[in-house]
Amino acid sequence: NDILVVSALGRSLDLGALYDARNDKFIKGFYLWNSEDIQSKTRVSPQPNTRLQVSMSESLSEKTSLLDVSASVKASFLCGLVEVGGSAKYLNQKTSSSRQCSVTLGYHVNTEVKELMISELETPKPELFAMTDATHVVTQVLYGADAFMEFQEMASDDSKKQEIQGNLTVMIKKIPTIEISGDGSLNMDDQDKKKVKNCSCKFNGDFYLKDLPSTFEEAVKVYKELPSLLGEKGEKAVPVKVWLYPLSKLSNTESKLKRMISETLVSQLEKVMDEFHQAEVRTNDLLKSSKEIKAKDIIRKLKTFQNSLRFFTAQFLRKMSGLIPAIRGGNMEETALRDLLKSRDASGFSGKEMEQWLDGKETEINVVTMNIKAIPDYMIKAEGFELETFLMGPKVIDAFVFCFTSLIYEEPYLKKISQAVENFKCGSTSSTPEQDPTQEVPWYKRQDVNENLRSSRRLFESASFKKVISFIPDPERPGAAVRWYRESVLMDPHVTSLPLQQSWACKLTLDPDTAHLNVSLSGRKVTWVEAPQPYHNPISHKRFDYWWQVLSKEPLIGRCYWECELVGKSYMGVVYESMNRNGEGNDCVLGGNAKTWCLMQLDGHHSIWYNDTNESGNIPIPQSSSRVGVFLDREAGSLSFYSVCFDTLTHLHTFKTTFTNETLYAGFATEYKDGSVTLC
Repeated sequence: NDILVVSALGRSLDLGALYDARNDKFIKGFYLWNSEDIQSKTRVSPQPNTRLQVSMSESLSEKTSLLDVSASVKASFLCGLVEVGGSAKYLNQKTSSSRQCSVTLGYHVNTEVKELMISELETPKPELFAMTDATHVVTQVLYGADAFMEFQEMASDDSKKQEIQGNLTVMIKKIPTIEISGDGSLNMDDQDKKKVKNCSCKFNGDFYLKDLPSTFEEAVKVYKELPSLLGEKGEKAVPVKVWLYPLSKLSNTESKLKRMISETLVSQLEKVMDEFHQAEVRTNDLLKSSKEIKAKDIIRKLKTFQNSLRFFTAQFLRKMSGLIPAIRGGNMEETALRDLLKSRDASGFSGKEMEQWLDGKETEINVVTMNIKAIPDYMIKAEGFELETFLMGPKVIDAFVFCFTSLIYEEPYLKKISQAVENFKCGSTSSTPEQDPTQEVPWYKRQDVNENLRSSRRLFESASFKKVISFIPDPERPGAAVRWYRESVLMDPHVTSLPLQQSWACKLTLDPDTAHLNVSLSGRKVTWVEAPQPYHNPISHKRFDYWWQVLSKEPLIGRCYWECELVGKSYMGVVYESMNRNGEGNDCVLGGNAKTWCLMQLDGHHSIWYNDTNESGNIPIPQSSSRVGVFLDREAGSLSFYSVCFDTLTHLHTFKTTFTNETLYAGFATEYKDGSVTLC
């Protein structure tokens, strides 16, 4: 039987309007007195007041506080019984990402109060009360207008969010003091302009604007215009607060409003809705991250969770919207609402359980992302069509695929919430099964899996084939596996070590400053030509002046493997930097001295030379191969030559020696028109 005070929230109303407090709705088109009586018994009192509020909170409780929403109306708004308008649409604004920074400027102005002198009106006839479901009548209205300017900016990461919110707060507090110059620009220094350069603005208000502001500059200009938009005498003001007189006092009958929902319970409901929203926001962020790395299995699980959450939220609100009016009308006890909250806690959609599961997904995504980003120049192809198209590309012969193998596994939590959703669909109140507290440790937290991830990544990084990252389940290799494809055909699903070519392959280029003037360098091919070549520095001290030879531009460091294709009489080998370049003696030719080692190809044979000695004799060249491979392990004092046929190496000869600290280079030579050397 108390007078209620509620926020108008942009709803259409006037003095004498009827109100049903059980569902917080104004009843249109029905009055207890005629309009002339209402107008004659209305007292108007000026009540000018203007105030500003700045809020950084994105929670529903903070937003309802800015609008001064009572607990009763808040409960009705939460479950959808109240449809808001005007400035109150701000309550419907929700962030979609946790990296979205939001700071709100609330502008509130009051103009006057209109009061219906109800004691001076005749008591309505009893039959009028029987014709309506109303519980109250509007006897006093505070007029004015509210406006909310929500300034938003997306942070690149969580660490930047606090800085951005701080900058926005500082700038929003400056809005009343910012002046507009004659040309319409804002008088702001460069530092302040930088703070608001990337922010956007959303406007919700009771003022009519031709154009809504979308930038900070536009928002400042709108702010300056707000006082004039109410009209000279405030005639464009709208109801902002309403006083409701109980009809039971007029009719001397029992009130249809039996009880109000306790503020404690409303706070619990508000907390639940905030938790639902935070879970939705976090899921959006995780979906974005998992889409960036093309992790389809994680995306599928997140969407399953998101769809279940949305369905459960909708059903939860539907039940709540039926319970609240029934409790207020005395048809149900408040315990029914408490039971609904308990069923939510048992369903898997409690704040704690949602947070724990999303924590796990975030960790899993972070583990995958960190391993991907640790690989230089990575390229991701989703399993299926995208990966198959890549492998069948005309330029892809051999390819290594680094596969995350453990993203498909049973999720007891998803099973639990799916069961809760089914229970809701069937109208069942049966509890969902509890999760097994001893469930298996997830793959991304296992030490053995982390070790496998590291070893697979090192193996993958050292390969010189085409490389791509994907997601292919493989229970035999938890965490990750390296797969080898040749011309789109899987050759090895579990590569554990690389062939010599892949482990230590180095890319060499030819140094024109060392090339004899009659040696032509065409890309990676060495040939003899009759006409001297127009090299940039023809008298370089590094250049060979008699023998048709050239060295690599890159020094040979540590372990190195490279291959060449030899045609006709040609040579390849390793030389010390101090090898003599001038003259025709053995000290200037590959294999003719103690500073060079080489393989010579001649008349269908290979021979290995050191210090002018044939160390191997004549070795027939296989018909299927014209390639030769060289592997240098400087620290081990080993230099080996191989005949190469596809990926098969046939050992020809190994030198065992102790290399000095002097720099080593690869050397190449050819004779006359029939010979050439091509770096592979």
